Amino acid sequence: MKHLTRLLVSAALLALPAHSAAHAATVRGADGVTVTVPPPRRVVALNATTVELIYRLGRQQTIVGTDVTGTYPPNRIPSVGHWAQLPAEGIIALNPDLVIGTADNFAAGRNSGVVAQLRAAGVKVLVLPASNEGGLDGVRTRLNILADVYGVPGAAQALSRSFDTTLAAVKANRPARAPKVIFLYAHGPNDASIYGTDGGAHDLITLAGGVNAAPFRDTRTLTAEALVTLNPDAIILLNRGLEAVGGVSGALKLPGVAQTTAGRARRIYAVDDSIRWTGPRLLEFALALARQWKTDFRR
Repeated sequence: MKHLTRLLVSAALLALPAHSAAHAATVRGADGVTVTVPPPRRVVALNATTVELIYRLGRQQTIVGTDVTGTYPPNRIPSVGHWAQLPAEGIIALNPDLVIGTADNFAAGRNSGVVAQLRAAGVKVLVLPASNEGGLDGVRTRLNILADVYGVPGAAQALSRSFDTTLAAVKANRPARAPKVIFLYAHGPNDASIYGTDGGAHDLITLAGGVNAAPFRDTRTLTAEALVTLNPDAIILLNRGLEAVGGVSGALKLPGVAQTTAGRARRIYAVDDSIRWTGPRLLEFALALARQWKTDFRR
């Protein structure tokens, strides 16, 4: 009987991930708090990019909760609610051994006190660097931190090498003439803003070979006067934004758009809804845009 028990225990250990027997990571978060964690088994992953990166590392089975943005890759992970209104009670109810989020998520809306609430309840929280800063370098940083947490550095190195390959393709496909580009964030025909140089939209524009025509860092309400003055060669919207305004025809009716070079040429492009939170697909989005611009801006 004892022999059988030893065999069963050995089999169970072999079934666990290879790193789990001894690995315990000590990681310093973006908030300066150091977290020591054994290989996590129940993770609440906040922010779309955190979920995507964990999937890329092959540890998606550990995710027991996310926010409304954690929908890619398609999954059935329970949602704790809106990313700007995170409920500490809802997160605790999932009994996580680790909550992982990004600094921009935790700073948004009413979230500023959530980290303290969770830690006061005995829940470990790892705050990753903001997902709307640092571009591709920021993605690599968050990837490597997560790889340390899970004890899978090889998976992170492989993904980083794939980034290098795609980045080379992006550079080879940039347009001969860099277009001036504006990113519009639209909720509907009468509700749109111009994104400045903060965030993933700016990173996407520059990676794809464009020049962000917005001269400010923050977000400004769209006005006809401002857009005509900036006079972009191209305009980008989120997929859902373009749909909300009624497609390209609807976008041309937004204040000032029809009076710009972009509007007259109908050079209006839609990109993935997650682009504000810079994640592992940034280069894929940039490559598609660069190829389109290479065709549209030959001279």
